[in-house]
Amino acid sequence: MNRDLHHNIARLKPQLESKWGVMRIGYFDCFLSHHHNADCELNIIVELEKPLGWEFFALKEWLELKLAMRIDICTSNALKPALRQEVLENTHYV
Repeated sequence: MNRDLHHNIARLKPQLESKWGVMRIGYFDCFLSHHHNADCELNIIVELEKPLGWEFFALKEWLELKLAMRIDICTSNALKPALRQEVLENTHYV
């Protein structure tokens, strides 16, 4: 991933913390090993102060708007156990 993406996410972090309680945010490449989704542009992992419920979808839409790209977003707890270690090792936290 490039430095511009890292900078753009870092720039949004204060708003993510105050509006959605995002304590930690990271991104990882869609093409980890042989697991990938050809339609994916960016995968985001967030750690939240508390569950957001339906607001999680608003967070996704807001990030897509601000980053001007399609994203997939999840919490680290939502990762499939078979992929968790590989994904977390390849996540770039902001």
